[in-house]
Amino acid sequence: MDKRFRSFAFIVYVIALALTATVSAASVMLGLPHVWMLAAVGGTVLLCAACLYFFSSSLMKAEKEYHGADYAAMIDSITAGIIVFDGNSRVYTVSEDARGYLGLPDNAIGIYKTDAITDEELLRCISLAEKGESSLTEFTCRSKTLRVLVDPVIFSGQIVGTMMLLLDMGEQLTLRRMRREFTANVSHELKTPLTSISGYAEMIATGLADPKDVPGFAARIQKESKRLLALIGDIIRLSSLDEGAPESDSEEVDLAQVADECRDVLLKSAEDHSVDLILDTEELIVNGSRSLLNELIYNLMDNAIRYNKEGGSVTVKTRGRTLTVSDTGIGIPEEHRDHVFERFYRVDKSRSKETGGTGLGLAIVKHVAERYGAAIGIESEVGVGTSISVEFPAD
Repeated sequence: MDKRFRSFAFIVYVIALALTATVSAASVMLGLPHVWMLAAVGGTVLLCAACLYFFSSSLMKAEKEYHGADYAAMIDSITAGIIVFDGNSRVYTVSEDARGYLGLPDNAIGIYKTDAITDEELLRCISLAEKGESSLTEFTCRSKTLRVLVDPVIFSGQIVGTMMLLLDMGEQLTLRRMRREFTANVSHELKTPLTSISGYAEMIATGLADPKDVPGFAARIQKESKRLLALIGDIIRLSSLDEGAPESDSEEVDLAQVADECRDVLLKSAEDHSVDLILDTEELIVNGSRSLLNELIYNLMDNAIRYNKEGGSVTVKTRGRTLTVSDTGIGIPEEHRDHVFERFYRVDKSRSKETGGTGLGLAIVKHVAERYGAAIGIESEVGVGTSISVEFPAD
């Protein structure tokens, strides 16, 4: 704008000089008195000055509106709440997020800081910023925990306002809690089989075990080792799914074929639990990783076998875009159904210990389903059985 203003000022100056010279020459030629001559020249100069003033004002107003709109759009595009106060402690600009966090009206621009904010701690931070001091605090409002950074706005060495940045900590707090719980659960789950393995191995090594008990202890060590390996494998798989690594082996996969392969692998487990495996499938093609889709179906079938009743059955169906795994097992109480896909969540901890599950199978199912945009549904009745469906979107 400065360049355009200087160019226009130069043009007006040249025009004013030309008009002044012309008016002066005309006054002399007409023989006007000196008073009239000065009045004509002065009027010409004032007219040029007025033109320069009105044009520059219009230009500055248009420039301010243009950049103001750009500035507001930029503020609203930032994924955090921002509110800026001018040198008079009045709201200069505010983003939509900040407006929502603080409950400000649509016409918040221009209101005083104490009308915009009522929290004493935030007002104290603004006062510190007005003196040139930055501050960081946490603020809870409308069930949201916000981290608030307040900084002075400095221009040419002078404090011309204050800026407040509000970050929603809700998601980070949830992730932090989940991380702590996951770490605690992993530590517990790893410690349990390791304690058994260490104990039995020590008894055998020191000769404290009766020779006739050694084969039984060895079998327990082998069983706990397999459980430990399965747990580590599931943790690695979940970590891989959490990272969202891109698939390098995407292909057209028929879930009916995958279910048949999983049945072959789980036949021995089904026989050990006296459970029948029934397939009632038709072609269901999904574009994706065969290994991931195998994980999904395997874990659904394995879970249905482990929590079944002796003489029960597990039925796998594919209809349209939906895969359903049903069992005639113990069922899931209603208060637990929303939690069974959480990591290490167990409805019956004593039964889980007997079956040897890792507590991560359904969590893996949930992650794989989310990766493919599939919806999971669950129906269950205690003592009757459970049916879990996975509905894939049309490719």
